[in-house]
Amino acid sequence: MSIGTRFAFTKVFANDVTSLADFYVATLGLTIKARLDIGEGKDAIEEIILTSGRDHDSSLILWRYLERATPAPGEAVLGFNVPDIEETLRLAELAGGSVSEPPKEYTEMRAIVAFVLDPEGHLLEIVQNF
Repeated sequence: MSIGTRFAFTKVFANDVTSLADFYVATLGLTIKARLDIGEGKDAIEEIILTSGRDHDSSLILWRYLERATPAPGEAVLGFNVPDIEETLRLAELAGGSVSEPPKEYTEMRAIVAFVLDPEGHLLEIVQNF
C-alpha cells in the first residue's frame, strides 16, 4: 500500500492562524503556500499552509474552526495523500484503527477527505485528490 502514499502534512490547531504563521515565517523561513476557507457551519475552517519551498516537502498547516473552540495544544493531525481512500480506510480498520469521519468530497479542493483514528487514538487525515 505504500506505493503512491505520501506523508503530506502535519496540522496544528491555532487560535490565531495569521500570527502563528508569521512566527513560522520569521523563525524558520517557511513561506505561505496557500490560505483556505473551507466548509460551512460547525465544520467551517480557516487554514494557512506553510512550506519550506523545496519540491515535495511536507507542509505545516495551521488551522482553526470558525465556529468551534480551539482544542487544547499538544495534539496534531497527520496527513497522508493516498491513491485510493476507500482501500486505505479498509486497511486502517483491519490494522486496528477506526474511521472517525467518513469520506467527504470537497470539490473546491478537488479532494475526498476522511479522518481515521490510529489504535492509540491519534488523528490521521486521509486525502485522495482528483
